[in-house]
Amino acid sequence: GFAFPDGAYKPESSPGSRQIQLWHFILELLRKEEYREVIAWQGDYGEFVIKDPDEVARLWGVRKCKPHMNYDKL
Repeated sequence: GFAFPDGAYKPESSPGSRQIQLWHFILELLRKEEYREVIAWQGDYGEFVIKDPDEVARLWGVRKCKPHMNYDKL
């Protein structure tokens, strides 16, 4: 599998946290089986594919407390 440098991944932030960065949120989604239909690893070099961009944007909006989030704003 793809390895991240030490310290690149921190434990999951609390829901509603405005401190999380997008890359960290994407890693959280990629680690959870329940989001495989939304976002998934692809290939062997740390590449991923967003299968449902609207859902990724919606989830990001929930995390950031921004209910009008869409993929263009993401």
